[in-house]
Amino acid sequence: MSRICKKKPAVCTDEPLSNSNICQKLALLRSILSTAYGPTGRLKQIHNNVGGHVSTTSTSTALLKRVDMSEPLLKMISTAVQHHTARYSDSGLFMGILMLGLIENTQKYNLRTVVAATVYKHLVEESNAFLKGDCCGCKVPVDFTSCDSLIALACSMVTSKPACMLNSKETQHISSLIAQAFLYSIPCNSSGVTCFGRTVTIGIEGQSVSDSSVFPGLLVDVPEMLQTVDLKRLGSGPFKVVVFNISLSGDISDLEDVVLEIHRGVDPERDLLQQLLKLGEQVVKDNVRLFACQKVVHPILQHYLRKHGVAVIERLGLALIEPFVQITGAQVVASLYSSVPAEAYGIVKGFCFQSCGSRELLQLLPAKDAAFSTMVLCHRNETMLEELKMTCQRAEHVLRLTLREPCALLGGGCTETLLATHIIHMNQSKAATTAAALCVSQSEFLMAVEAFCNSLQSVALALEHDGQDCLIDLTYGHRWVPDIYSKTCGCGLVEDRSNLEKTPLNTAYHTFSPVSLENTDNQPRILDSFSAKLNALNVAVEMANFVLDVKYIIKDIN
Repeated sequence: MSRICKKKPAVCTDEPLSNSNICQKLALLRSILSTAYGPTGRLKQIHNNVGGHVSTTSTSTALLKRVDMSEPLLKMISTAVQHHTARYSDSGLFMGILMLGLIENTQKYNLRTVVAATVYKHLVEESNAFLKGDCCGCKVPVDFTSCDSLIALACSMVTSKPACMLNSKETQHISSLIAQAFLYSIPCNSSGVTCFGRTVTIGIEGQSVSDSSVFPGLLVDVPEMLQTVDLKRLGSGPFKVVVFNISLSGDISDLEDVVLEIHRGVDPERDLLQQLLKLGEQVVKDNVRLFACQKVVHPILQHYLRKHGVAVIERLGLALIEPFVQITGAQVVASLYSSVPAEAYGIVKGFCFQSCGSRELLQLLPAKDAAFSTMVLCHRNETMLEELKMTCQRAEHVLRLTLREPCALLGGGCTETLLATHIIHMNQSKAATTAAALCVSQSEFLMAVEAFCNSLQSVALALEHDGQDCLIDLTYGHRWVPDIYSKTCGCGLVEDRSNLEKTPLNTAYHTFSPVSLENTDNQPRILDSFSAKLNALNVAVEMANFVLDVKYIIKDIN
């Protein structure tokens, strides 16, 4: 009893945002996210103090997932961003920078928390109405009859991830593959409620990015003994399939935590092999042509099956079992002591070999109209390949979200500047009536509007990392960077001209109503996901208001 330590009292921090240590940590997090933002964002290397795996990334998901935060407020902000990206796959950095900007500007303008929360809530509702409206100048429709919009949206996501280390030709190639994989995942000729198909991603390290490709169906590693002549001998499909998720190695140790009672004269391994061969006899009798197993298959069973014209795939792995079942329609068999029921068999249309870089893979083609594909991604090293795989998976998910709301927002910081300009102009003229309706003073209302719009513009400013000024034109409200080689705005929609007045983004300028661009043949080069950015905007404001309202942090240190 003398060794039992007395329980320590919980540590209570009141007014956490007035604590300089916490504010420094918030500022540091904002700096980390801001410097990683956009196509020229600076890469971050993450490793722990005892060695281990080193990660190089600029994505919010990888950054926040791998950085351990002890401060409760930072942990809450990090969790909110990760929950958003888990659902929408994009705009995580935008959300984090905006949220921290709102918190910082509220303190900078010395706004009362209740005023800031009330006005921010009102302004985000105005932003939603504007962005969802028909007259929104920063929203463009996505045309599914053409691949151009899909490729532009995918390309914007790929270029915003500098850790992928792609040149312009490789970026275009990967963007086309993402759009192709997305189109493969949409079911054809289906009636009633339909579900998206599946895209499986396979990575091949040490190959050129140009070797990447998308194939219909599922690709798996070629079994060692399977030859082209074996496939020809099978003839034309469809072929019956069976799949097991248990070990068929014939090893007693694979029976795991069971107690065996072995009688004298009984050889359990021999009996187990007899049971495996009995299983093999049944599948041969049932005309199975593809025998797949998640784990190991005994060599004698493999030889027996191949002798009777059955192709064997072993060591399929846990990750491929679910897609294998999806593409074949088979039911996983989990026992070797009972006969395989007829309904457990699946069907494939056929299979063939595919060479992907340095690897030979077996392609399984679905018998039915299954929306299924495999994306084979190649890159020069493991770090770049992992970043590319994550980027492609998220970009395809963003394209799927676009089906629900077939539109996109202008990228390159133009949505942020245009929205901020619209909010300032709309609220300057009716400040008195709006302030009265919100029960705040007019001066406080205008300060909160300025804080909100400055926070939006700070996201556009975060796209520049090379010391150049960011400009805003005083006609359309788009973002510009002085560049002798570029004659368009950040998103590529507005062309520069001699009489187009511009001013630095972080300076004062007169309010104006942004003019909508009409009768132009230009198409935006950079697009952002409408669903992802709209949700990020709303959650950023909601979380900023929540953090501003925290009065005490009570921490149990036992």
